[in-house]
Amino acid sequence: MNRDEMRKLDEFRRDEAGPLENDLFDELGSGQMDRQEFVRRASVLGLSMSMIGTALGAFGAGPALGGTAAPAVRIGGRIRVGIIPPPVAAGLDPHLYNNVGDLQTGGINGEFLTRATPTLTLLPELATSWRPNANATVWTYKLRQGVRFQDGQAFNADSVVATYRRLTDPKSGSQALSAFKGVLSPAGVRKIDNFTVQFRLDAPTASFPYLTSSTTYQSILLPANYQIGSYEKTPQTTGAFRLSSYNPGVGAKYDRNPTWWGNRSGRSPLDGVDVTYYSDDAAVVSALLGNQIDLVGQVNFATGRALFTSPNVQIFNARGSTHRQVPMRVDAKNPLKDARVRQAIALTLDRPAIIKTLFNNLADLGNDSPFAPVYPSTDRRVPQRRKNLALAKRLMAQAGFPRGFRVTLTTQRLGEIPQLAQIIQRSVRAIGIDMRLNILTPTAYFAGKQEGPPLGWGTTPWLNAPVSITNWGHRAVPNVLITSAFRSKGIWNAAHWSNRQFDTAARNFLGAIALSDQRRYERQMQQILLAETPLLNPYFYNYLGAGTKRVRGYKADAQATIYLSRTSFA
Repeated sequence: MNRDEMRKLDEFRRDEAGPLENDLFDELGSGQMDRQEFVRRASVLGLSMSMIGTALGAFGAGPALGGTAAPAVRIGGRIRVGIIPPPVAAGLDPHLYNNVGDLQTGGINGEFLTRATPTLTLLPELATSWRPNANATVWTYKLRQGVRFQDGQAFNADSVVATYRRLTDPKSGSQALSAFKGVLSPAGVRKIDNFTVQFRLDAPTASFPYLTSSTTYQSILLPANYQIGSYEKTPQTTGAFRLSSYNPGVGAKYDRNPTWWGNRSGRSPLDGVDVTYYSDDAAVVSALLGNQIDLVGQVNFATGRALFTSPNVQIFNARGSTHRQVPMRVDAKNPLKDARVRQAIALTLDRPAIIKTLFNNLADLGNDSPFAPVYPSTDRRVPQRRKNLALAKRLMAQAGFPRGFRVTLTTQRLGEIPQLAQIIQRSVRAIGIDMRLNILTPTAYFAGKQEGPPLGWGTTPWLNAPVSITNWGHRAVPNVLITSAFRSKGIWNAAHWSNRQFDTAARNFLGAIALSDQRRYERQMQQILLAETPLLNPYFYNYLGAGTKRVRGYKADAQATIYLSRTSFA
């Protein structure tokens, strides 16, 4: 124990800390959490790095945190990036983003209140600090001063209020309701002064700052007078790069933003970014191997094996909660309404063999829930579901389908998803199910109206097919996954599933502060999902990117966001 550090910590606890911070310090002091978990949770509560270091030093959990000098980087050059195209007809309004092409295109030049790191900690971006009240129902954010949008307007509280009211408006078509529905309403977003904003929540949410981070990729900050449909036409974000041109389905160009607030740190070394859209994995792999591009936003082992053996390519690897969901419609007039049928389908999958085949084991086993092993809140005592054909056949007979039935699985031509669809098709054949495959382009799969409840399910295939496979990106906490895909009337609840017990456990989980309480409620949700099986989740795979050896300072983000503000060339 360091007495000087303990004195500083005691003064902070007495004069400034609230109940949430003091509970956190108590858990660290009692040995209930390790150093990494303390740093992660302290960053969520908005504790400064100096105070985090003080607490660690006070309890002998490690030295105080200190920065290191940034290495010298080469200035100049334009990086060529290959990514998945956004849907052509959708436009680039951030509040409508719901796929990888959107978030990567918008994320290159957009910024957020906070930014989540690969270690699940939070860093200040356009917010410099944030603090909760005693029960995490009110969060107060201090904003960065001296920031300007790329059209010259000043960034301030009005910008944040306008952006977040759009994000939380159920009539705006906002896909950010996946994060904020039941958590934050438009009236709860309030300006305190020019550089202070307060969020008054609908329900206690201990991890709310994650929802204002880059993991809610729709929450790019925009001017207060932003006009819908103008994102791709007028540069107006705050990031290191300005979107200078956008050609739907073809590519986009970005130039260095000379007024970026981060330029004071010399952290925008690239002159610009040239994006080319690729719908075919083989084409983007060939482009990188042929030196036509410098960086691929996302690669898949199953379709990009040549990259993993090339001496001229570096692989960027980030473990996270990225996964594929296989929803089964519980409200459709077909055998999938019966939970026993859904359980039987789940029991046909050989999950270890799947991750070996598709990822060369660069993945974690999934247990048909959104709770990845990477989450500290995941209770790993819940038994892993395993292949059991004998039980699957008994369940099918009990449900009245001993000879099976016919059903169509609809999905998209993206990464390893077609191979997964074929594996599921072969697996369910063992219990008599004749599964037809309908594999679309990503654009067609996400096309159509997709308002989500309470406005209905729209016409888009990914929310309406009897069985589907949808790509889900990493989130630093499972909140968005719980509220959007599993809770009753979630905006992305493609199974159309509803369970009151799950809703109660979810609400308790979202408001829980102590890690032990989070695990208790998370275990309840896991057990309900295993019993009901509204969807399959066979694995959580590592997010993988790839680049030439001359790319420096780039790190894979399990969310799939492409953050290039600190990237340079060797």
